[in-house]
Amino acid sequence: MDNELRVAHCPKCGKIFQLNMRNMCNECSVEDDSMLRLIELQLLRNRHMTNEELSEASSVPPDRIRSFIRSGKLKLYDYPKLADECDRCQKPIRSGTMCLACKTQIQDDIANALEQERLMKERIRQNTYMSRDR
Repeated sequence: MDNELRVAHCPKCGKIFQLNMRNMCNECSVEDDSMLRLIELQLLRNRHMTNEELSEASSVPPDRIRSFIRSGKLKLYDYPKLADECDRCQKPIRSGTMCLACKTQIQDDIANALEQERLMKERIRQNTYMSRDR
């Protein structure tokens, strides 16, 4: 049986803590829970708040609201004006990590790069002289 104490550094504050399901120290867990309660209380009063309005009303920084959305602790389908941000262009999005325009642009860039690579290989193959040993 493994009797070792498993510890780690808290990703938020850097303190050493005993590993747990939340992967953060008890103080940061309590702080996260209280922020989430403040957010939920404000959203119960007005579920049509934007991220900025919610941040101002609850005194929770916008980046924490975004992390709650990303982690699934705050469900967007209940709140029509809340949104996450596209990782690439920061436009508002309701699901995923990128907006449709950025996804399409990346897919097009990859397709173009693959096509350029294919054409380059074809040119090299055409310019290569092959001989046979007899």
